[in-house]
Amino acid sequence: MLDYSKEFRNLGYVLRNAEKILLFAHSRPDSDTVGANIALQEYIRSLGKHADIACDDLFPDFAKKLFPEASFVNPNLIKIDSYDVIIASDSINRGFDKIRECIDESKVIVLIDHHPTEDPRGDIVIVDIGFSSASEIVFWFLHNEGIRISQKIATALLLGILGDTGNLQHSSTTPDTFSAAAALIRSGAQLPKITTSVFSNNKISTLRLWGRALSRAKINPISGMIYSAITKEDIEELGNPSTEDLYIASALLNNVPDAKFSLLFYQITPDAVRGSLRTEPHKGIDVSKIAQSLGGGGHKYASGFEIPGKIVEVSDGWEVR
Repeated sequence: MLDYSKEFRNLGYVLRNAEKILLFAHSRPDSDTVGANIALQEYIRSLGKHADIACDDLFPDFAKKLFPEASFVNPNLIKIDSYDVIIASDSINRGFDKIRECIDESKVIVLIDHHPTEDPRGDIVIVDIGFSSASEIVFWFLHNEGIRISQKIATALLLGILGDTGNLQHSSTTPDTFSAAAALIRSGAQLPKITTSVFSNNKISTLRLWGRALSRAKINPISGMIYSAITKEDIEELGNPSTEDLYIASALLNNVPDAKFSLLFYQITPDAVRGSLRTEPHKGIDVSKIAQSLGGGGHKYASGFEIPGKIVEVSDGWEVR
């Protein structure tokens, strides 16, 4: 990863001199976008500034036990021009792109992401796939600027790092990631609460979701792709599973012997399907190229895309039509 000390200094200066900041989380929020945005909001509020988090979706249930007072605002219900600074954390291509053209040129735009983007327009750009997560980027910003990390900020950032690294098991985990996690725990991050509230609190419906994804799995012996599908009917029956649960289902498929990479399709709206791709470094597959060919993106080992259509069962598996 590159040296972002200049960008970190500029971000610190901008936040100290702004009065009203809009943070932007990505749609279908996961642990990382929640963690990065909650941490930034908490820091900004400690400066006596106003900060809102905008998202197309509601604050996710999985994080409410950790941050019961937190909430998201709908982008359609706010006046974007009333903010001095707009920060997109982990959301450049997953929600922020919908409002980018509505932002006046006089506003400061900050981009924080570990996913590659084809549109890196911003006044401060910290976009680097060398980081495990947006939450890790926010940690290094606070660390480099000598900013005290409160227990709430530490908990939020550790949540994001653990979520995007599979509890520090994914290939995106680096020695710097471990250093960040250790520092956050020393700052009071509530690791047991994160573990029990988010990663170990598996409901029967969650276990059924994973079982359904595994029971339907089929593997292509030529490409080594293992794939499965979760339909609209499944989503309704299983009580609207969280994004985290679906990501884990994709990772479970990838652990099947002989699979080179996994692809889990799931219905996100009546007319749209998301595909979640996973692999491991030793398998020699770059799933980001597959995602990019379908209009998505991500890392070599964890990527995703969205396509129009509906998942339907056919004689030999599943199709998106």
